[in-house]
Amino acid sequence: MPELPEVETIRRGLTPLLVGRRISGVVVRRNDVVGFPDAADFARQVAGHRFTGTSRRGKYLMLELEGGRQLIVHLRLSGHLEVVTGSVRPRYERVRFGLSGGKALSFVEPRALGRVYFVNWTAYPPALAGMREMGEEPVRAGFTTDYLAAKLRGRKASVKSLLLDQRVCCGVGNIYSDEALHRAGIRPTRRAGRLSRAEVGRLARALRGVLNDGIKWCGTTMEDGRYVLPDGTRGGFQERLRVFGREGQRCWRPGCEGVIRRVQIGNRGARYCPACQE
Repeated sequence: MPELPEVETIRRGLTPLLVGRRISGVVVRRNDVVGFPDAADFARQVAGHRFTGTSRRGKYLMLELEGGRQLIVHLRLSGHLEVVTGSVRPRYERVRFGLSGGKALSFVEPRALGRVYFVNWTAYPPALAGMREMGEEPVRAGFTTDYLAAKLRGRKASVKSLLLDQRVCCGVGNIYSDEALHRAGIRPTRRAGRLSRAEVGRLARALRGVLNDGIKWCGTTMEDGRYVLPDGTRGGFQERLRVFGREGQRCWRPGCEGVIRRVQIGNRGARYCPACQE
């Protein structure tokens, strides 16, 4: 968290606020959130560049800068970006980018796990090696039944675990994997390699559908306030969750009498309905 829908929502919200603005200066308040280069070089090199566009790869947000450079932000568990007036300093601000026009882009990260990188898009550093290994995004045309079947074939790990593997399902995390498995009627504990082709097809469609719905409703804001849009407002998909965070409650599937359970898979929890997920 944030996952693909949240990062895409942030990207869309930031685009009109950033494109065309120049970075007047950079203040790094916590050095270890700068992934590349070192904090001093990061602040010096980023200053003066103008934003030309935005893009996204999985859970990574790319802010395009003139000269073929990118400011890459990995929000991890609790990071978010806010555009604020020059006098406002949000709590847990880790990096501040002054903007032309008197505003600032603030990278806020309570847990300090998120990272920012300043790179040339043609030569990513070793710190971003994971980006080169990422698989297809379920919202893209290349994420087909054939693609997913090939990734799952012969695998003994649980299907839930593999959905969280960014080399398999780029951009998917704990929330949307649970929701997709429920839509597909598949238990998260099933061995991935034992799914039938029909089940794999249902899962591929469910992943695409739930991620697009997450984008439509501007992402999921948790009860603790984790994840907000750049203007500080909350997402809306939390009102439409079928299993995530609903342990002990009745299943929402029409006609189902099941009660949502939580099971531990590795170091992650998974929520499912024992009555309608097989």
